[in-house]
Amino acid sequence: MESSIDKFIGKWVNSDGNQLIIRRRTGSLAVVSFLIGPNGIPLSRPYYDGRPSTDMEARVRDYGSTLQVNLWTSGKGFELHLTFENSYQLDERRRSSLVPALTWREEDTTLDEYCNLFGRLKHFTRADN
Repeated sequence: MESSIDKFIGKWVNSDGNQLIIRRRTGSLAVVSFLIGPNGIPLSRPYYDGRPSTDMEARVRDYGSTLQVNLWTSGKGFELHLTFENSYQLDERRRSSLVPALTWREEDTTLDEYCNLFGRLKHFTRADN
């Protein structure tokens, strides 16, 4: 039987060439790497002591429809949410897609300046599509 995390596992790319590499850790847990451009360079996260955007902890949420990626330490509230859309309407070929959204706590205004590090939030499709 397929787990709710299985649909997220793999390599995903967006139209800018940015990549997500998602690997299962256990059960509903995964690790995610966010890589910039076709050369796949990890993002340096200045809010997190310059750590690269590789092997970030993630877990399935919302009844299996969203993968919640910790962009900082768990509990800090700065997260990348990747919602799985089967046959995504805004994709020209209506492929299965991951639709990204950044979230953070309203009172944490220091993170406002770091949202642009992740570029324009465009949907990701499987690299083999």
